[in-house]
Amino acid sequence: MTGTYSGQFVMEGFLNLRWSRFARVLLTRSIAITPTLLVAIFQDVQHLTGMNDFLNVLQSLQLPFALIPILTFTSLTSVMSDFTNGLAWKIGGGLLILVVCAINMYFVVVYVAGLGSVLLYVLAALLSVAYLVFVGYLAWQCLIVLGVKCLDVGSRVRNMPGVLIEEPSESDA
Repeated sequence: MTGTYSGQFVMEGFLNLRWSRFARVLLTRSIAITPTLLVAIFQDVQHLTGMNDFLNVLQSLQLPFALIPILTFTSLTSVMSDFTNGLAWKIGGGLLILVVCAINMYFVVVYVAGLGSVLLYVLAALLSVAYLVFVGYLAWQCLIVLGVKCLDVGSRVRNMPGVLIEEPSESDA
């Protein structure tokens, strides 16, 4: 229900519809809920449960891509001005994100282990490497913004108090 409702508002924003409220709600909710209804009508409860488990795994994998940038941008003075996170919020937020993402990764591993196929294990392992590299990169950039200066080697982006400046490359000169 929550996913359908939030998906409706996101879809309304992307489609930029200028229809009556009723027509917009009917269209966007229908698009959001139709796949679930089709599975519920044409399959048994076990398929619906499996689809729900798969969607939970996908959401667990996507969570770091929401939480890490939120902590990063709310810690930038150039973005938040007077409302920038203080040290306690930076540390607390970072630890909370770490705990939540670790718990979610545990559930992803449990789900993949339950699939029972060597081919899926190999595919999951390969995708996990790319995924962890990208999440690690996001975390690295977040830590630089949070003030861990020793990680800021070879970076083109410098976080100066109040200003985020991208250094010009040789091709720009």
